[in-house]
Amino acid sequence: MTHHPIRTVLISGASVAGPSLAFWLSRYGFQPTIVERARQLREGGYAVDFRGTSMEALRRMELLDAVKAEATNMGDMYYVDRHDREVATMPAAAFSGELEIMRGDLARILYDATKAGAEYIFGDSIAELTDLDDGVEVRFESGRVRSFDLVIGADGLHLCADWPSVRRSSSSAI
Repeated sequence: MTHHPIRTVLISGASVAGPSLAFWLSRYGFQPTIVERARQLREGGYAVDFRGTSMEALRRMELLDAVKAEATNMGDMYYVDRHDREVATMPAAAFSGELEIMRGDLARILYDATKAGAEYIFGDSIAELTDLDDGVEVRFESGRVRSFDLVIGADGLHLCADWPSVRRSSSSAI
């Protein structure tokens, strides 16, 4: 069996992991498409902390300055007694790492960094996957059908149960 090179990649999820993956895939010559169930980027969410290796990833992506500009800048935490006298101080890094940003702000930064090199499909999701000899046929909830060389789920653990089962068009292994 002859394998063709993987070029087109469908990524399910446009929060943090999906666009981060699309960033690197497009940099190395792949054609990523991101499908997101929400009609637009999701705002708000929890805080995302960066430290150590993840700070290096931001540097390599040339996004460190953009993330720093949106940082929460959490300050130190002071503990006081009943007379309002400081009795202890906890540095911000103990709670928020070297750098902290809200998830929605990070998603927007990643979207802005990837929208030129990745196709985004909002307001849709994967309904069915069919394994083909030369890729994966994807039927979206909208009814649209497209083929990709590879499909990757980056839509969080809570959505894994919603993923469709894979149908195989032949007896070949994935």
